[in-house]
Amino acid sequence: MFDQIKKLSLQSVIYGVGHIMTRLVTFLLLPLYTNVFTAEEYGVISLAYAFIGFTLILFRYGMDTALMKFYITENVKEKHGVFSTIWILQFFSSIILASILIGLSPFLSQYIIGDSAHSNILQLISIILAMDVLWNLPMLILRTEERPMAFVGLNLVNVFTTIAFNIYFVVYAKLGIIGVFYGNIVASTLMLMFSFPIVYQRLRFKYISKTLLKKILYFGLPFIPAGIFTMVMELADRYLLEWMVGTTAVGIYSAGYKLGMFGLLLVMGFTMGWTPFFLKKGKDDQAPEMFSRIITYFLGIYGFVAVFFTLIIDDLVKINVGDFSFFGEAFWSATNIVPVIFLAYFFFGLYVLQLPAVYLPEKTKWIPLFRFVGAITNVVLNILVIPTYGIMGAALATMGAQAIMALSIYLKSRKDYKIPFRRIGIIFPLFAMIGAIFLDGSTIIKFMYLSGYFILWIFIVADKTEQNFIFRRQL
Repeated sequence: MFDQIKKLSLQSVIYGVGHIMTRLVTFLLLPLYTNVFTAEEYGVISLAYAFIGFTLILFRYGMDTALMKFYITENVKEKHGVFSTIWILQFFSSIILASILIGLSPFLSQYIIGDSAHSNILQLISIILAMDVLWNLPMLILRTEERPMAFVGLNLVNVFTTIAFNIYFVVYAKLGIIGVFYGNIVASTLMLMFSFPIVYQRLRFKYISKTLLKKILYFGLPFIPAGIFTMVMELADRYLLEWMVGTTAVGIYSAGYKLGMFGLLLVMGFTMGWTPFFLKKGKDDQAPEMFSRIITYFLGIYGFVAVFFTLIIDDLVKINVGDFSFFGEAFWSATNIVPVIFLAYFFFGLYVLQLPAVYLPEKTKWIPLFRFVGAITNVVLNILVIPTYGIMGAALATMGAQAIMALSIYLKSRKDYKIPFRRIGIIFPLFAMIGAIFLDGSTIIKFMYLSGYFILWIFIVADKTEQNFIFRRQL
């Protein structure tokens, strides 16, 4: 069992690194954005990125999930047929959707990014969306074919080109906000070029069929509602903040949210290995116990990372490099929401960890409902608490919505596929994260708190088998 968990850990680390590097771009660009742009300008950029995240769901309409599902087969012709059908379908649909968005950009700009003077930003976003959809498909192929080095390598290309061209267009060309999106267009173009050999090797028009197309659409399209509800969970707070407080609040909130993104990166990086793992191992007799151990280990590691960042975040943002601080001084107040964002992603991780109990008994039709519950909760809580608590209210609303979603999947799925949860494995990291928020002391005290977390987890959460395994490996 431990060997299988080690394999999952390795896969999650490899593919997680690739995913983390992609998402880390926005984090690495924070010193640039928060030192060069005002909070209001960064708010416009944040709303634009929020729109990209939401619209990608519509541009993909479940085809990324369908590719992961049907490409895993030993039949080479079927592999080529699945990939060719989906890639061609996405090619034409992306062009059509991007064209519509470009045509409507003068009318939508004010509502989407809060600035009608930058309608050309939406036009650039349309192009970015179309290209990102197409280069993402070859990346999924690399995951299904277990080619981690190529996967990580291409992600490195994306990271370095995005950062380099953002710096060029914003700092040297002095194009301001629009320079951010020029930089992204260049990076997306390069990714499309570098990933095209993967497409060329697998594109076979003769294997495309109506039967296969119907099968793919029937499977993929139902994921659109779940995807939309997910993005509402992620993005509603930005637009409600913009509506109730203003674009400046969006900028400060988004900066803090980016600092808490390590929580999301941990969860999503793990998910890349977790989903194929539990689909393969779900029929084993020992699967429920194995899943229970994995849940305990992941939440334990997550809690440790969350505590670490909670303890150092105020000092981290004030680190100076030359004339720049890691975080522009106008954004320092954003650190208040970081621990709450980590808590939100803790509950999201708990939701993801329960997916075997939905997928294995083939109850996936419930997933859109869980996401719907989370989305509605998020919107309602944001409306209720933002007027009083501002950006902290938005963070608390997100945390509450993620907790409700994790609870909803638990209440429904425990009847269909019972995973023997180790409750202390959930409670311990949760309370440790909350405790770190209120800890106020010297560096030594913080170090002792963090060390205590690790030691207490071994003696309180780990069972005898795990303790013996840990100590035997240390000898």
